[in-house]
Amino acid sequence: MKNISCFLLIIATLLIAAGCDDSTGTIGNSIVPTEDLIITKTDTCYATSRTIMVNDSILANTSDVYLGQYTDEESGTVFNSGFITQFGCTEDFFFPEERVVGDTASYTKLRLYVSNYFGDSLNAMKCEVYELNNTLIEGKPYYTNITPEDFYDANKEPLATKTFNAIDFTLHDTILNGDYTRHIEINLPNSIGKKFISKFYEEGGEKYFANSEVFIDSIFKGIYVKCTHGDGTVVKIYRARLDIGFDRCIKSSTGQDSIQHLSAPFYSGKEVLQTNKFDNTGLKELADNKELTYIKTPAGLFTEVELPIIEAIESNNIINTAKIIFRRYNEDTDNGATPPSTLLMVRKKDMYRFFLKNELPDNKTSYITSFTSSSNQYQFSNISNLLKHCYEEYTEGIKSPDWESKNPNWNKVVLIPVSTTLDSNGSIVKITHNTDITSVRLRGGDSYQIPFEIISSKFND
Repeated sequence: MKNISCFLLIIATLLIAAGCDDSTGTIGNSIVPTEDLIITKTDTCYATSRTIMVNDSILANTSDVYLGQYTDEESGTVFNSGFITQFGCTEDFFFPEERVVGDTASYTKLRLYVSNYFGDSLNAMKCEVYELNNTLIEGKPYYTNITPEDFYDANKEPLATKTFNAIDFTLHDTILNGDYTRHIEINLPNSIGKKFISKFYEEGGEKYFANSEVFIDSIFKGIYVKCTHGDGTVVKIYRARLDIGFDRCIKSSTGQDSIQHLSAPFYSGKEVLQTNKFDNTGLKELADNKELTYIKTPAGLFTEVELPIIEAIESNNIINTAKIIFRRYNEDTDNGATPPSTLLMVRKKDMYRFFLKNELPDNKTSYITSFTSSSNQYQFSNISNLLKHCYEEYTEGIKSPDWESKNPNWNKVVLIPVSTTLDSNGSIVKITHNTDITSVRLRGGDSYQIPFEIISSKFND
């Protein structure tokens, strides 16, 4: 009897619960006026894209420089890179007070420190080194289509030539696998080192070494290094160093004179100016391809995207999110080059200013995203602020005559490979052009419209 009572109690409870669901399930909607209901919808718009050549758009002031030549077998494009760099000295630099032996240098060497390479490590390469006549100007933007002849005398013989490989296989494995720092060593005329020393020992010569700026202007303006042979390899150089060897005479504790062998290093890098010089051939054929779009670095091919701003805004009331995906065309045809890991989407009208002003993505006119290898795509999850911003600019601008013809890029963005610098908290503090060798082909061009999904909401009519 007790079990039957419990069973009846459970049934009664379930019936009461069912009765509550039946009477209150729509209570939220029933007390809201029909015209105040929010309706959400998903819409799809379509963007178009094309490849653009941008050799004049890549700022060349980087901490890394490149040397070499590489021909892309798949496309036939040829990339060649050299670089200009200056050298700095530490503040209040000095040679020994007692003067160096013979008032001359024992050697003058240029060392190019290699962090990575692309292509064939066995390929024999050859470079030439020239001394600069003119200096790079602090604060002036230099691009990768820079004319090196503006800085050195191309009619003069080079200071030095050097044949080398990306990896020096003349060194024993125990050295290569140890603490050895991979570098290319080039002997320069000892007259350079002698000049450094003689200038220092002139009356008041210390002033020439007071800081890097004075040193560059007064002593040594820098070098231009270009590749003259060895198609198939490009080396990435993170630092160049100019070493001036010298000897000095010292007295030991026993009073005997002895010779001490020393060197004075002068460094390139972030402390002084340097710039890449990129030459590319065969890019126009790729840019003219209507079946897809390219992004190639450091060759300078970006993808331009035209967004249907007016359609997207006027066919939707309140845009909540707008997602656009750029899909890799064919992962088997990039000829060994990896896709750029990070892309910047920025308005075409702002693409120069963004880098010149060292701007960061604001999620309104610029965004960044990463390549997703599992799905072979780049996804920008929400560019709704970009659509709204462009539309507001358009509606205000068309009040003026010929505004649209004078602003043809108001609805265009460009996809640019970038490198990011993070602080200790993982926040982006700097964005620069990615100048590594990367390549990706995206679905686009005349043969493919790029869909992007818009989720919007509005009040019920």
